Amino acid sequence: MKTIFKIIIVSVLLFSFTNSNPAYNIEFEKGNYIPGEKLEYRLHYGFVTAGRAIISVENGYHLVQDKPCYKARVYGWSTGVFNLGFRIRDTWESFIDTNTFKPLKAFRNIEEGRYKLMEDVIFDTENNMARVMRKHPDKPKEESTYKIPDNVHDIVSGFYELRRINFNKLKIGDTITLKAFFDKQNYNFKVRYMGKGKLNIDAGKFNAIKLVPVMPKNGLFDGEESIKCWISDDKNKIPLMAEAEMFVGSVQLELTSYKGLKNPANVIT
Repeated sequence: MKTIFKIIIVSVLLFSFTNSNPAYNIEFEKGNYIPGEKLEYRLHYGFVTAGRAIISVENGYHLVQDKPCYKARVYGWSTGVFNLGFRIRDTWESFIDTNTFKPLKAFRNIEEGRYKLMEDVIFDTENNMARVMRKHPDKPKEESTYKIPDNVHDIVSGFYELRRINFNKLKIGDTITLKAFFDKQNYNFKVRYMGKGKLNIDAGKFNAIKLVPVMPKNGLFDGEESIKCWISDDKNKIPLMAEAEMFVGSVQLELTSYKGLKNPANVIT
């Protein structure tokens, strides 16, 4: 349950969405979210609910490094019998510069069974460095500094960067290579654009954009395109659903409700 829940959460955030492939003319919009936005999700195996998640932008603005920032937050937790078997309470936060849309600070508080971790990451975008401070219970605090590439994102800010992409500039099958700094490492990920269609979920019927993170071979997921994600085909580009095809069956993270959107939702009536 721990591995499945974390991978689905990370997949719906889709790591980072900074384009590092100049072959594609990626056009970014100004920003498609505002303080007060709240998105709620259900993680389920068929009809059985295993967990829930909330992705939100806190009301108001926060000063980080003397710059006004959005405070974006992801909170995920296990429910029902899954909560009895392995309790999960995970919080991820990012402070995103309202001018550049790049992260200045990231935070996560992980509670997964007996495993606990608190982590702060400070991004020095001028010197391309990230300072990481970590604390495990009953262990000394760790602090270290890492070199990062230009325009890198943490997981949460990367999700919000995705929402600024104009997908009308892409063709079906185009793959974008992405940069992210996570768990004290720099990563390059690939996400494939798979076109547009309609999607009927708990929150309603939407015009949707389909994206596929290219997964490495492993013993958990069934193929390199085993995770599929859909976002709304409108100015908001909110994540609608993530679906993982695993050797034990299909798992879905599905939008159940939304409020505080900057733009009208493209709901099909």
